[in-house]
Amino acid sequence: MANKDYYSILGVSKTATDDEIKSAYRNLAKKYHPDINKEADAQEKFKEISEAYSVLSDKTKRSNYDQFGSADGPQGFGGGAGGGFSGFSQGFEGGFEDIFNIFGNAFGRGGRSATREQGSDLVTDITISFEEAAFGVEKEISINRDEKCSHCGGSGAKSGSDTVTCSDCGGTGKVQFVQNTLFGRVASMTDCKTCGGTGKIIKEKCNYCRGSGLSQQSVKVKVKIPAGIDDGQTIRMRGEGEQVASANGVAGDLHINVKVQPHKLLVRKDFNLYVDVYVPFTTLLLGGEMEVPTLKGTTTIDIKPLTQSNTKYTLKGKGIKFLRGFGSGDLVVTLKGEIPKNLDKNAKKLVKELENSISSKDYPKTETYNNKLK
Repeated sequence: MANKDYYSILGVSKTATDDEIKSAYRNLAKKYHPDINKEADAQEKFKEISEAYSVLSDKTKRSNYDQFGSADGPQGFGGGAGGGFSGFSQGFEGGFEDIFNIFGNAFGRGGRSATREQGSDLVTDITISFEEAAFGVEKEISINRDEKCSHCGGSGAKSGSDTVTCSDCGGTGKVQFVQNTLFGRVASMTDCKTCGGTGKIIKEKCNYCRGSGLSQQSVKVKVKIPAGIDDGQTIRMRGEGEQVASANGVAGDLHINVKVQPHKLLVRKDFNLYVDVYVPFTTLLLGGEMEVPTLKGTTTIDIKPLTQSNTKYTLKGKGIKFLRGFGSGDLVVTLKGEIPKNLDKNAKKLVKELENSISSKDYPKTETYNNKLK
């Protein structure tokens, strides 16, 4: 111990106050703790920092160190590394507890928030129409979940006088425990087993909830379904799952699986819509107008003369609204030529005349096919 300059290790002056020493130790401990810093020498560096703090944070040890170069006083000369580590182990309790309180969940213990009661998540389904998914809608659904007992207000006690403060934790719901680790004795906090972390002891339980403070109830929840949601997607509503009795507890979440009914004509792929429109072959030959369905009624497209079957028209922005950002997908219309099922004598005559008036060269794909057969 006599060979180490603890002030230099912590980066403080010899006149540093207790607060300055504690602040320096906190910053260095967070930087070099082995659970965070994975460098090869981090563990040794952390041990050295902790050893320096265990001496300088103790008034007697610091006084001995300043006068004799050893935390143990005159008899400490020659103690070597063993004496220094022993002093660190015995004086480290408060310091390491403080570090755990700083990091909370980082080390998996010590943080008060890590032990907050957490309600369970719930899952339910909702079915909506194609249009409701496209434009968004607000729905009200009924779910069964744990709620604070209406008879005891969540206390779990039959009456107000049936609840007393837990004597083991003094009403805090937390108790301290100490364990030996590689770095010495470590003090941490955990839920009081006697009261289950509530800080209260129930002498006589509520007859309705049997002391749990909760009862299963049917409640109505309003769900805002955003425009553009798709079949199979899930909406999460924070805090709408199982409730908890404790005042500092956290309710679970509600997960709503969305099922979208199909449209009678339109087909959705991502944010684009697709539709097949059946057109008389005469309209494809001569041209004309055709009504096509959209999300908001119908619109008209102009078909040019001699349009081929399976020709596609893309109507920009007529698809589904994007869930994120601005804009919408497109509506893709595919024209499907259709011939009549029956022809009378007069119609057959007219078609025959049409056939004779059109040269075989006007059917380029047919002519290419026939040439390949030769």
